[in-house]
Parts: sequence; structure tokens; C-alpha cells
Amino acid sequence: MQNKPAKRPMRLVVLSYSHHGCGIGQTVRALGHDIIGVMDGEEGPRQQLAEIFQCPGFASAGECLDAAQPDAALVAGKHIEMPDHVQACVDRRIPYLLDKPFADCAARLRPAAEASAKHGVFSALTLPNRASRIVATVERLLADGTLGDVVQYSCRLNNGPPSRYDPTPSAWHNDPAISGGGSWAVEAAHGIDTFLQFVGEQTVHVVGAIMSNATHGRIVEDIGLGMLRTDGGVTGVIESGYAYPSGVRSGDHFFRFIGTRAMVFQQYGKEGEPLIEVHTTEGVQFSEDLSHGERMTTIVDQALTALADGRSFTPNIDQAVRILEIQDAVYDHARRSPLTNGPHPMGTPATRPQISP
Repeated sequence: MQNKPAKRPMRLVVLSYSHHGCGIGQTVRALGHDIIGVMDGEEGPRQQLAEIFQCPGFASAGECLDAAQPDAALVAGKHIEMPDHVQACVDRRIPYLLDKPFADCAARLRPAAEASAKHGVFSALTLPNRASRIVATVERLLADGTLGDVVQYSCRLNNGPPSRYDPTPSAWHNDPAISGGGSWAVEAAHGIDTFLQFVGEQTVHVVGAIMSNATHGRIVEDIGLGMLRTDGGVTGVIESGYAYPSGVRSGDHFFRFIGTRAMVFQQYGKEGEPLIEVHTTEGVQFSEDLSHGERMTTIVDQALTALADGRSFTPNIDQAVRILEIQDAVYDHARRSPLTNGPHPMGTPATRPQISP
């Protein structure tokens, strides 16, 4: 049996430190690829990136891409600025991997997504749920009929308090004029993506929503809840929060898939291990999922492998727009009433771009 040839190391750039730009850059480097340029509009984060990756730093995405001429870009950054980074890649026909939350709203990202599709520029979303064992388990149980039809999906991603951002280059997360909001703007993409993965092209309606800042009293929500329903009758309940106790663990991540024949759950064990439970008429089976770091490494490697092989990748930027459309609709639903938005005064998000007729 012949050994497979080693993959050629790619030359990549990191476009902005925040939200996970620095971390994804380190993941890419650990996979054997090279970071040859970094960018951040602020001098402090830019210097940190340049020191970490020992490469030139630039103040704009265009400068970085023109000087480095990379094989691909890792796009992160402030929510209101990320679409401009994407557009800079598209203008130069440079493939890119895009970190969530992608943008503060769908209207801001949509033009860059349309341009990306028009010019056939490779895009990939670094959403680690896609590489989880629980998602693979549900896919298998759906395929062989064990689960039946999915009728309800629930998830919770609850992290530590918003104060954890204050001393970091990501402090702008707590400014809704930049981030679009709080925990829902930053974390909801994970849960929404998994819901969409299993309901396919069905139309999704928002039937309930709450944005609460009761826990910390900040101008951004620390608990966001979206209740979704498809035309086919699938219910989705998605929670994101900054309400996890500080200093214990980083947070908790819960899944529930209810099928007409079986159920699948994931929650954390005593040592913080992600445990999967599959409940069928034959009993309960237990297994352990991958850690978040393992999932992220896997999804990034899969995306870069697809790029190297000349294949497209799912999810791509079109999925990012669809995720943001639902994220926006949940915000709109919650912001209609003080009963579902507060109870303390909330900050004003950035003005959404006008959609051309």
C-alpha cells in the first residue's frame, strides 16, 4: 500500500485578531501551514499578532493581501468590519475561511456573499459543531431510520460573563454598535447552523424571542432565546448566554434532538467531558464527544483540504447569510416589546445597511 503524499503547506494570512482570529491562526499553524501576514486596524492587537506569528503586520485587509499574496485568508474581526475583509478577498479572488459571527446583520454581509458566488471564490465557515460526533450520530440515525423524523431541536451555549472581554482586544463585543448585540450576536450562529443543517431548505419562522440583560445589567444581552418553527413542523429552541459562573469552567453546551422514534442528548459530565446519550426502544447508549478544540481543528483541516483538492465546502458564506437572517429575525422579534428586551436599558445596535430594491 502506497503512502499518501504529504499535503503542501499553505501560505495564509490572518485578517484581524478578534473574535477568534488569533486562535484559528494558531490552529492552522499547528496543522503545518504558514502564517505569512497579519492584519488588524488597531496597533496593539496588530503588534500582538505580528509577534505571535513572526510575520509582517498591516493596518488594512487590502494591504495585507496585496503584500502577502496568500493561498487563503482567515477572516475574523469586528462584526461590522468582517464583510469588508471578505470583499477584499473576493476582489482579489483569494479563498477565505470565515469565523463566526460573520457580521452584525445579514444585510451587511449579503453583498460580499453575492460577489463571492458571482466570481466563484472559495469560502468556508469555521463552525465546529459540523465536526462533532453528536451531529455525525444524528446523521447516521436519520439515515438508517432509527431516529425517525426530527420534530424538536434544542441547544444551549452558555459562556462566562461579558466582563471576560473587557481586558482583551475583543472588548468591543460589549458594544452593540460594533457587535450588533451580546450573547445572541456572538454565539447563536452555532445553534442556528445545526438547526438549519437538519431542516434543510424548509422555511424557518421565528415564533418567540427574549433578549435579557437581567444577570449582569450590561447594555448587551446576557441571555438570548429564539424559538423557531419550520413549515414542516420542526421546532427549534436555541439559547445563548453569558450567564455561566465565572472561574468554574468556560461554559456549558447542551444539545437535544427529539425524533419520532428515538432521542439524542449531549451534556457535560462531572469532569467537563461532553457526553452523548442515544435513547431508543432498546435502551440507552453512552459515548463521549470531541472537545471544542478537536472539533475546531477538524473543521479547519477539512476546509483547507477541500481548498487544496479543488472542491467546494459546506457550510460556506451563503449559509452565513441564512444564519444571520434568522439571528436578525430573532432580535427583531425580541426588540418589539420591553417584556422581551431588557429589563435594564439596552444599547443601540449598528444601523443596518439599506437593501437595494
